Amino acid sequence: MKRKNILFTAKDNLVSGENFQVLWNEKKQRGETIISRHNDLSKYYSSKYYISHKENKAGLVDNLYFTVQKWIFNYKAKLINRYTNGKKILDYGSGIGNFGRHMANLNYNVSLLEPNNKARFFSKNQGLNTHRNIEELSDGEQFNLISLWHVLEHLSEPENVLLSLHKCLTNQGLIFVAVPNFKSYDACFYRSDWAALDVPRHLWHFTTPGMKLMFNALGFKFKAKHPLWFDAFYISYLSEKHLRSRFPLFKGLLRGFISNINALFSGEYSSLIYVFEKTSNITED
Repeated sequence: MKRKNILFTAKDNLVSGENFQVLWNEKKQRGETIISRHNDLSKYYSSKYYISHKENKAGLVDNLYFTVQKWIFNYKAKLINRYTNGKKILDYGSGIGNFGRHMANLNYNVSLLEPNNKARFFSKNQGLNTHRNIEELSDGEQFNLISLWHVLEHLSEPENVLLSLHKCLTNQGLIFVAVPNFKSYDACFYRSDWAALDVPRHLWHFTTPGMKLMFNALGFKFKAKHPLWFDAFYISYLSEKHLRSRFPLFKGLLRGFISNINALFSGEYSSLIYVFEKTSNITED
């Protein structure tokens, strides 16, 4: 059996209109977007519609999204409170800082890390402690918890980043990671038109076995996973738009509902939050 094989070609529907091949890596149990290492990925983020860098609401869907976002922030905060009493958090890939601001308002000591200049500038102007990269953190600074909300799939070298973050965690510190689920019902239904592929911004397309393999090898122990129910609706809506469907919002809500019902039995929700605990065991690939 081949370790890698081409699954399909997907289109960048947000910025460039270019096509990118997605392959399956059997060894690592994940999908991968094929893109030249010399390609400047920053140009693919230059869109006013890129949601994590968006400052203002425009239209019904945006208003629905930001309303749901408040509920999701409370959901994430409750999960964090369930797993740790520690109050020092690093939010990696923080966008314009909405989640960081939410946690700061709950009396957490929050540091943010955001490489995008515009988003980081906005975050700093909100009075948030925001850095460009790990190197800007104080030497030896450690955190009780590090979060990566839909960030890992964007990183060109996720393993190297996770190794660096491992050093930034206290003993038995936790890392919370949210990623789209490549094995979800909606991913399998829409295939190359699944909006959560988001090529080429999403370089990796994760599965639960693949996440466990990667994190276990890098010194983390799997503790739990939790669903992000609303992602199925939003991603299905965007997928219907990619297909130029009539009534994409209605069809997306219906498909998202079906995906969540399916996941009640399979556990394969459209997006998942993984909780990993720092250990000292790091293995070589």
